Amino acid sequence: MFFRPSFRLLVLTAPLWSCTRPAPIHNGTDSGITDTNGRLDTGDTGNTGDTGEPADPPAVEPIANRIGIRDYGYLFWPGNHWTSWGTFDDIQHVQTGTYGLAIDVASGSLNHMGLIVEEMGPEEGLQQPNSLITSLPTAGVRYSVSHGGTEWMASNFAGSDGSTNNPSDLVDMGRFMQLIEIPAVSYTDFGDLSGSVQLAAMTRHFVLTHRAISSGGASGLTVSMEIYGAALETYSETEWLEGTRAVQVTDSTGQGWSFILPEADGSTPNITRAGDGSLTFEVAFDTAAAGEEVALSVIAVPTTAGGDDQLDVWLHPNDAVNVSYAQLQRDGSGGETLTQASWDSERGLYLVQLSDLSQLGAPGYPNYADASQHNWYNRHRLVIENQTDSSVSIPMAFDGNMNAAFYITAGIPMIRDTNGEPTGVPVQISKNWHESPYWYHLYSAMLLEPGTHEFEHTFAHSKWGEAYAVQHAQLCLRGWGQDQQWDESSIGAWGESITYDPDMTLGRAQVDDVRPFLVNAGSQWNWTGNVGGASFLVYEPAEGFSSFASHQMSRMRTHYAYTGPNLTDVQYAGVSRDGKIQATFSTQLGRTDDLVRAYYHLDYTFLEDVTYDRLALFQVAADRYADNGFQLYAYGNEDGPVVTGEISNHTSSGYASEADRGIEMSGDSPWVMLYKNSRDSDSLPEHLANIGFVVRDYQADIGGVESTTPILNLVQTYNGGYSQIGFELGVPYDAASPVIPAGSTVRATVEYLVPPADKSAYYGESDYLLEMGEDSYQSTEMMLKLASDNTLSVVANSGSIIRSQPVELQAANDTTAVDFTLTGGLGYVPVTIHGLTRPDGWRLEQEIDGSWSQVDQSVEGNDYWQAYDDVESGDFNLVFNVHNRGTQRYRLIHSSADP
Repeated sequence: MFFRPSFRLLVLTAPLWSCTRPAPIHNGTDSGITDTNGRLDTGDTGNTGDTGEPADPPAVEPIANRIGIRDYGYLFWPGNHWTSWGTFDDIQHVQTGTYGLAIDVASGSLNHMGLIVEEMGPEEGLQQPNSLITSLPTAGVRYSVSHGGTEWMASNFAGSDGSTNNPSDLVDMGRFMQLIEIPAVSYTDFGDLSGSVQLAAMTRHFVLTHRAISSGGASGLTVSMEIYGAALETYSETEWLEGTRAVQVTDSTGQGWSFILPEADGSTPNITRAGDGSLTFEVAFDTAAAGEEVALSVIAVPTTAGGDDQLDVWLHPNDAVNVSYAQLQRDGSGGETLTQASWDSERGLYLVQLSDLSQLGAPGYPNYADASQHNWYNRHRLVIENQTDSSVSIPMAFDGNMNAAFYITAGIPMIRDTNGEPTGVPVQISKNWHESPYWYHLYSAMLLEPGTHEFEHTFAHSKWGEAYAVQHAQLCLRGWGQDQQWDESSIGAWGESITYDPDMTLGRAQVDDVRPFLVNAGSQWNWTGNVGGASFLVYEPAEGFSSFASHQMSRMRTHYAYTGPNLTDVQYAGVSRDGKIQATFSTQLGRTDDLVRAYYHLDYTFLEDVTYDRLALFQVAADRYADNGFQLYAYGNEDGPVVTGEISNHTSSGYASEADRGIEMSGDSPWVMLYKNSRDSDSLPEHLANIGFVVRDYQADIGGVESTTPILNLVQTYNGGYSQIGFELGVPYDAASPVIPAGSTVRATVEYLVPPADKSAYYGESDYLLEMGEDSYQSTEMMLKLASDNTLSVVANSGSIIRSQPVELQAANDTTAVDFTLTGGLGYVPVTIHGLTRPDGWRLEQEIDGSWSQVDQSVEGNDYWQAYDDVESGDFNLVFNVHNRGTQRYRLIHSSADP
């Protein structure tokens, strides 16, 4: 199968390098409230007991959430991965809802390890200070291998290339699993021995694995690990759980840890505890053949993870829970013969091995000209038996090969019920197409009561129902280089749409490779030319700064809330390197049929006074990623262009004059555009797309002075031999006093757009794009159309409005959760309904000629909406995409209201 890599990054010779969603408005009696631009704060007038009266009982029978509020995890560098150019930090943090770790990847040691006792959800956890981890008790880890009475200590920890500068590989990262590996461990005075260390950290447990290989082979080889320090000294109580292969250490309140060594044939596990509280873990192997890898895995479970039944999931995995599965036919039939999931002791979870689509007769690579192949989902029956006496969280991985979906740049997993309705249980997407064989690692953890439960694991790719699906995944770079966080988001299934480097490990921008959708760049249903990139915070403090202006974020955590297929919602959050600006960037990409349209919700809080030489909230194109050859630039509003200009060959960077700063973007739907790209000689030509953005919301409070008029800066960029103009969304500018006082806030919503630039190259079926004339594709008429016609206005007849761009509504306590009128829309408009008591039994209806008709975009059953288990509210969300034109009325109604 032919596969196009990300060419732009491969050929560079230069050095590489929601906002938090507003609180839902619980207003079940809201009527006629209109929001035409951003968020609407009408206060809380819901029926939750402000007057002391008890809340009304739910109108729709609720069900329990299937994940816990603590079921999330973050892997991040507490500063930035860079300490200086080409030199990287060694200390990395893991933060979950139940415990925290600090790992030194230069030694494989855990510098801090402890419980997170206070309950907090994922969004609250996003902006916690680093002290949440660094205040945990100190710890240390030593690794060794013994044979014939001699012990060899692990002494050097390196990457696969032998370098100790950036020794760890980030393999999996997301909501449920953070997995890193230090691939090359060597031992003092023993050249025959090599090893590796792996940390697999899920939301309620982690596994530390020490692997070893003897090139000459040995009998009686023992692999060891010692954990020591205050992290264990404080737990003076010791209880042996199952001989000497499992132990629980606690304090007088019962808080602490359990450590478990899995059982395996041909080996003997053993744990000992010393007087100082340290624990030594050993596995003695009867024989180790030459070149055979042997491993010691220590499963660590905090008491914050749950009670005895929860502990049994790791202590007695085959007795506590049974997970079995079978691949289903395309229509959902079959699946009678079940396979039992294996227990993966190195990750501490139940492993479901997804079968390839080709095992159902599907082609290895589809013919997308055959419309039926876009919706050939990979479906697996999933049967889970909780054999304990209480509800437990069941950790699972769904591993797949490249053909688990039709093309690995896509692939959107869901847990659905037996009726094909999404349950809302999140599924993490991690994957790698840089090393062979390509792979998917999909993770989840379901909280289930005792008994047998049946679900369907559905793996979509190109389309979800009638429109093209979206996904946001962590893409492992092992086999490519740098080997740290890189995210990939796509529409459809034949190339990436937008990629992200949140920590800027590759050093160019936070929004990197960006590619147009449904454009023939040599062949249909294939990769297209790269027109990236963009950056969020661009910041030069007056007192000076490290690195460069667009590389000023630190402590970057990532919350993968929605991964698709109707809408993605991934939040990047951190603080500036100087600790003065707190920021959250929420990224959303919606299921559609027209073009790449991402919503970026930007939320900045100034923690201290900031005096700056340069400050931008969002920039397109980026300082260090602007080599696309655009010849023209323009900005304007719904009335048309205000300024158009030709990009000169300035070969320089920075503001040309003070007049280019602090420009007010007056009028409705202000927009910017870069167009007429001259770069057409690459193997994937880049002249087939333009770029721009529309400011959909802007709310600045600078020292108590409020403003809703967006500010634009024009900056010259020079990158890769190309002179270009960058558009910066900024703050009100006073050259005499460039100061933002502490306590100031700025919130904005930017609609980032990648429209096609050549009608003859566009092969999609979008109604408005096909209606537009050829000349409009290479002019400001395109951006004017996108800005004006996709301005959304929402009137809530029942329920209430959270946001209008894209649409978010809060459900009323009624069998009709929301009733709203929507004006405007291009492509498919995402509509998210929050606050539902259960995810199933709902249908979206549209009023047509005075009667209600179900919105049905299905191709293979219930395959056109998504759900989300919102643990922080205790409710569920549903996401639809409506093909709205003009003004239309919709409602979400539950089947329990049917006569």
